[in-house]
Amino acid sequence: MRDAAFDILAENTQRVALHPLDQFRAFVSLRYKGQIVAEIAAAFFVTPQTVTQRLKLASVAPALLEVYAEYDMTLEDLKAFTANPDHARQVQVWDVINSSWNNEPFQIWRMLTETSVRVSDRRAIFVGVDSYEAAGGTMLHDLFHGDDGGWLQDPALLDRLVTEKIQAEVETETTAVEGWKWIEVALDLPCGGCPVIRRQ
Repeated sequence: MRDAAFDILAENTQRVALHPLDQFRAFVSLRYKGQIVAEIAAAFFVTPQTVTQRLKLASVAPALLEVYAEYDMTLEDLKAFTANPDHARQVQVWDVINSSWNNEPFQIWRMLTETSVRVSDRRAIFVGVDSYEAAGGTMLHDLFHGDDGGWLQDPALLDRLVTEKIQAEVETETTAVEGWKWIEVALDLPCGGCPVIRRQ
């Protein structure tokens, strides 16, 4: 249920030319007070997706939000920092990017996702995202650009699931048919593709 403070904040942010960060923080404050995304969107005349994106931007490391507040970072840079929720890693990447000639947003994103695995990776395809998430795996989704399904953030878990699934397949195949000379399991193939089991 909305209160007077909610309406006053919404009205003031419409009338006063605020830094975008002020709006991000206003959204966070309202969410903390129990307002749902749809209510915030209606009050500020924006879409629910915009509210969700602004809340994500507000979750970036406080030190980097201050850099953005001083106009020493672009909005596109800030969006790129949402790629990884680890504040320490965000600041570390900023320190590198800020002193580098290669300081485009895509480079920030690349550095923050270098330990993640794309959904299109053959290991992810073999195991399946549903199985990965059911095992406790977390996903990363880009709220600002198309991400082709996102990234798997726990490569160690993914590799364990791949190994377990391959082992289960081997046991099934071995039990089903007798007389094979050997079974070879391969995760990486020269021609690419998913893991396979070869038998003879």
